[in-house]
Amino acid sequence: MLKTLSIVAGACGALALSCASNQGEPQVAAESGCRALGETSQAVATTLGPQSVYAAKRVDTTRPDTVTGVEPGTRLYVRAAPGVSQEYLERVLSCHAAYGNQVGANDPFRPQSGRVTGVEVSSAGAGYEVRIVGQNSDTNDEIWHRAHDLAYSTVQTEQLASTSTTTHAQ
Repeated sequence: MLKTLSIVAGACGALALSCASNQGEPQVAAESGCRALGETSQAVATTLGPQSVYAAKRVDTTRPDTVTGVEPGTRLYVRAAPGVSQEYLERVLSCHAAYGNQVGANDPFRPQSGRVTGVEVSSAGAGYEVRIVGQNSDTNDEIWHRAHDLAYSTVQTEQLASTSTTTHAQ
């Protein structure tokens, strides 16, 4: 009887521990149906590519503003891609933050100092504003530095159109 009780108690403890470990997952990703999306690494790589990311801005607050509800974090600005909706992009990036592999050294969704707890995508001009919030100030700092480097470290060049003239021998 005591042995059976110990086994049941051990199983209940393991189940409780399993449930407690799942609470660390970002809520957004857990509700986004990440498995149903399938393979999204190409969509993430394109979104975080140098042709897509054009700016980053740090939300300059140290704690949530009780009036506006704005939390500290980073805003990353990306150009819209054909066929990619705001809702789809939010799902893909939320899942990437929770379960994806790091895409390059400046991937702001995969910080080493913590985890991303929130991803929100909204329209911004001809593209999207992606708000990324980390679990603490150290994580938010790392997210900001990665997003800044992603947006501004690529050398932007301008192609100048040139006309060439050809002469024909007579």
